[in-house]
Amino acid sequence: MSTVAILLTVFNRKEKTLSCLEGVYLQIDALKADGKYDCKVFMVDDGSQDGTSEAVREAFPQTTVIHSDGGLYWNRGMRLAWEEAAKEDFDFYLLLNDDTILADGALATLLDNSEFLRHRAIVVGTAAGSDGRITYGGRTKSNKLVPPDPAIPVSCHMFNANLVLIPRFAYEKVGNLSPVYHHSFGDYDYGVRARKKGVSCVVAPGILATCDRNPGPEKWRNAAYPLKERYAYLKSPKGRPLREQFIFDSRLKGPFYAIGHSTSVFFKMLFPKKV
Repeated sequence: MSTVAILLTVFNRKEKTLSCLEGVYLQIDALKADGKYDCKVFMVDDGSQDGTSEAVREAFPQTTVIHSDGGLYWNRGMRLAWEEAAKEDFDFYLLLNDDTILADGALATLLDNSEFLRHRAIVVGTAAGSDGRITYGGRTKSNKLVPPDPAIPVSCHMFNANLVLIPRFAYEKVGNLSPVYHHSFGDYDYGVRARKKGVSCVVAPGILATCDRNPGPEKWRNAAYPLKERYAYLKSPKGRPLREQFIFDSRLKGPFYAIGHSTSVFFKMLFPKKV
């Protein structure tokens, strides 16, 4: 029986986390009943104060909960979850966001497509919003979403890690998420690093999850906020830290592109969108 570590990091989203895990455990039970896969959930709680950990322990006591003090954010929280899981040497690692609700059979679809590709590719699941529009999934080198084919996996360059299956083959070549990033960039960066290591990334067929995007422009480019607040948010871990932006852009397209894009981001902060 192959083993799957399901990884997520959470912060003060108790109800969303519980809804996500409810769907996950239903699919875990189905996979285990088939006799092919055994799954274990690793969840980093990055300093939640809304009772998330307690609620998860009560509803899903089989979850491995790892506590942090609130300074990790998404990328480093996921990195910690992965570090803990890797101690048990799983066959697969599934990256999952806690606001992502799995469609029926989503985990089986990812694993079946991985088997079709001889477990040598990263398999990305596509999420759509409540309006049916694609919100997260595989992306091109120019950051455009890759629509899933109804029947076959299709190539992508990088991805949002809302729902991504990484087989042992890819993990042994690429390793964990990069420690360079706090919150954003880590998932995109992983896809870029994977391709450079000769590991392909594909989008699994169909829509495999529901997840809405946050409405409106980010605070750092929102004219409703004064310049001082926009600049502070730009530099914050959840904004667009220019050092992290530059490192990612350099890995994606080289240093000259990175310089130009960082300059563009700064000017968008100075001259923001009006909402």
